[in-house]
Parts: sequence; structure tokens; C-alpha cells
Amino acid sequence: MRQMIYILLFLILFTSCGNSKKVDSQELQEYYALLDAEIGKSNNYENEKNQKIIALKREYDLTTDNKRRTEIINNIIVEFDAFNADSTLYYVNYNLKRPAVKEIPGEYTRLLIKRADVYAHAGLFADALASIQAIPRDSLSRNILEDYYTTYCRLYQYLTEYTSEHETALEYDKQRSLYIDSLNQIIEPETFNHLVFVTTEKARNGETDEAIKIILKHLEKYQSGSREYSIMASTLAFIYNIAGFEDDYKKYLALSAISDTRGAIKENMSFREMAHVMFENGDVERANRYLKKSIADANFYSAIMRNVQSIKMFPDIDEAYTTIQTELTNKLRAMVWVSCVLLVILLATIVLILMQIKSLRRAKDNISQTNNELSKVSEQLRKANNELKSKNIELHEYAVLFMEYCSSTISSLKRYQQNLRKITIQGGNRNDLLNKLESTEMVDQLLKNFYHQFDEAILNIYPSFVEKFNQLLKPDEQIVLKSGELLNTELRLFALIRLGIDDNAKIAEFLRCSTATVYTYRSKMKKRASDSTNFENNVRNLS
Repeated sequence: MRQMIYILLFLILFTSCGNSKKVDSQELQEYYALLDAEIGKSNNYENEKNQKIIALKREYDLTTDNKRRTEIINNIIVEFDAFNADSTLYYVNYNLKRPAVKEIPGEYTRLLIKRADVYAHAGLFADALASIQAIPRDSLSRNILEDYYTTYCRLYQYLTEYTSEHETALEYDKQRSLYIDSLNQIIEPETFNHLVFVTTEKARNGETDEAIKIILKHLEKYQSGSREYSIMASTLAFIYNIAGFEDDYKKYLALSAISDTRGAIKENMSFREMAHVMFENGDVERANRYLKKSIADANFYSAIMRNVQSIKMFPDIDEAYTTIQTELTNKLRAMVWVSCVLLVILLATIVLILMQIKSLRRAKDNISQTNNELSKVSEQLRKANNELKSKNIELHEYAVLFMEYCSSTISSLKRYQQNLRKITIQGGNRNDLLNKLESTEMVDQLLKNFYHQFDEAILNIYPSFVEKFNQLLKPDEQIVLKSGELLNTELRLFALIRLGIDDNAKIAEFLRCSTATVYTYRSKMKKRASDSTNFENNVRNLS
């Protein structure tokens, strides 16, 4: 038994080493863990955002002052900006139609520039160019010029990223640089747009150390969760990347993603970049999670460009993730089969031992022979375990748990045998011995422990198994577990089906019931399903 455990441990370690996974520093791991925790709160952050918007709409309905109404609409635009492009465009256009807006100097033009900016974020580049080119530059004040040039900078940056044709991308990048030069002529130094565009351009031209120093100085002025902090952290990550500081690049990229989550910012690039980083690190599970969030955010915002960029990465990450899930399923299936074999051997052993112990009722002098027969059974178990060594090539780590369980069970049986022998030697009466032999308490406890171990293994591999199984049932037919239960008999039956064990006889043997009972369980559960025709196929596809 001990030798088998050593071999299993070796196989598990060998399998783990086979999955190359780059391990980042402890600090980076803490940032990744914080990001995962913040993603879990995404719904709360989005609800807070929606509540702010609802409150502004309510205030607008209750206000009659046109100037205040213009301010409220602009606040709604700010809340929707980077959250939902369609809603942002709706309120920009709504404000443009209001006569009160034209009474505010420069406000109408500012909204026209804002509309072009939203088009650019959404990937509607032709509309963005048409909108901003229709605005006469010579008539713009200095403050409006800043919005005008920054919108052009962003537009040509997006066109550079989106265009696949090399020469065209170079021409767009040249235009971006020209507009940054124009922006630099009219903008105040070390303001937000100056840092994001002008300072970053210096970094592109080789002045990375100075750019990092300047942006680090100003980053702490902004709060995580704000659009400004997300952009600044992402900009800093970009500069660290081109400077070759990999750990700092990952750190500030993670901080940007954390800020995007806290601010319910859907127009982002941080999660797509984080997915790429995790994929390069070999952390396929995180890469898959971040990429799916990137795609979901882009869809919610209606960002065509971000969606296309994310989808390009999806096949590689999805294939790697599917491969890992398939490997885990195969290992669990192998573990269940081995466990079934071990359980059969265990039950056979119990029967053999009980048969040997019954001979004590006939004569005390048969104890010696009974011990010899038990020794033969132990030898048979040793040989059976040795045969299993050559067959179990690829066991999951949970196999160790089941082996320890079997070892503990055999020890319990030996102690049980010693107790019986002690009763006999000490001259125990026949009734005490019969009561001890006929009791099923120990067997019941062993089966209970085994099912508990099996439940834990299933829920470790499929943490949402119970929840997703209930989703296949009608709302009023869902399974409610008792306090302290991990799975019940019905859930164990369909967990076996999920693992590919479909034969009623095998399931009945595993669950210690009749094949008729298994058939009844399956039939009744189909009637409780929302889609009874495809119910079991849906169970087999649960993830």
C-alpha cells in the first residue's frame, strides 16, 4: 500500500511538472488575486453605476431650469461614457437638439467633438472622421481645441491598431504624431491629456525613463475606479512594456484592469492584454476568464474594434482551456473507475472476513485457521494492488485521497477483527459475538465516508455542478439539499452520467441499489426537467 502511494505521488508530481506554467512574483500574484476578487463584485459596481444614472434622470425630470438640465444631461453622458456607447450617443444627440445648448458658448461644438470621440471608441471610424472633419478648426477656442486634438489623436491611434495593412497603419500613426504635436502647442504641461498623449509620445521616441518618472508622479492624484486612473495605469504599463520592464508592465496592467472593474468601465483594453499575459504565463484558466470578460465588456459597450481584437485571441485560449478541462475530466473518470474497483475489492474483502469470522461460532480452535485465511486474503489484496499499479498510468491527485480512505478502511477492519478475537479469547458469550458480527454499523459508516469523499471530488472538479444541474430542471422541481449534504443519491447518479458511466447496472452497483431503482430515478428526473428530451445529454455537457 505504501509503495503504491509513493508511485501515485510521483505520477502526480510528474503530471504537474509537465504543465509548464510561469510563476510570477508574490506581489504580482496578489494583484491577480485582487483582480479576481474585484471581478466577483462586477455586478455590484454596475448596479452602483445604474443607480447614479437613474438618480440623474430623476433629477432631470424634476428640474425646469434649462441650464441645470444641460448640466444634468452632460453628467449622464459622463456616466455612460466608457460604459455604453449607444446610450452615450443618444444623450449627446439629445443635448445637441436642445435650443438651450446653443446659448452656452462653445457647448454645441464640444458636443459635436464628443460625438466623434464616441464613434471612435465604438469603432465607427468613418462616422468619427466625417463628424470631426465637419468642424471648422479655425473657429475653436483653446479649451475646445484640446478636445478636438485629443479626439483626433485617439481616432488615429485606434485606426493604427485596427488596420491590418502595414503601409496604411504607418500613415495613420504619422497622422497621430502630427496631432500630438498640435496638441502639445496648446495644452498645459503635465495635465491629464498632456501626460497620456505628449508624455507617451516621448516614451515612444526613447525617453522612457523620464516618461515613467513623470506619470508615476501624477498617478496618485487619481482614484482607482475612475476612467482617468484606468487610462493612466494602462499608459504606464505600455511605457514599462516598451522599456522592457516586464514585472512593472504586468503590475500596472493589473491595476488598470482592477480600476476598470471598480468603475464599471466597459470600453477597456486591460482585460484583453491581461488575457494575453496569462496565456503567455501558462495560466489558461485566468486567460480564458479575462478574455471572456473582455469580449462581454466590448459587446456591452458596442465596441466593434475591441471585440474584433479580443476575438482574434479567442481560438487559441479557448482550445487550450478546453484541452485542460478534457484532461481533468478524463482523470476524474479514471479515478472513479479505479475507486469502483477498489470499492468492489473492499466489499469482497469485508464479505470474506465476515465469512472467516463466522467460523468462530463453531469452535475456538478454528481461530488459527481463520487467521491463515485472512492472511491469504491480505496477500490477495497485495497482489491485486500490484496489478493495479501497472494499469493506473494517469491518476488525478484525488486518487491519493481514495487510497488513503481504503487504507484507513482496511485498518478499521483489522481492528474490528482484533476486537472479535479479543472477545473470543476473553471468553465472550455467544450472543455478544453474534451481535457484533450481525451489526452493519461499520459497513454503513464506510459507505457513508466513501460517498462523502466522492461528493467532494465531484464538487472540486465541477464546483457549480448542483447549481447548473438545477438549472436544467423546472423552477418548482429543483433539488434542495439537506443541511450538511454535498450531494444526494439523485445527484450522485447524474454525476456518474456526467463522467460517462451510463450503464444502469454499474450505476446501481456504485449506489448500492437495484437497477430498477436507477431506472426509476432517471425516469422521474426527466419528467422534472425543462427539456426532458435532451435532459441527459445536457447533463453530460455540464461544465
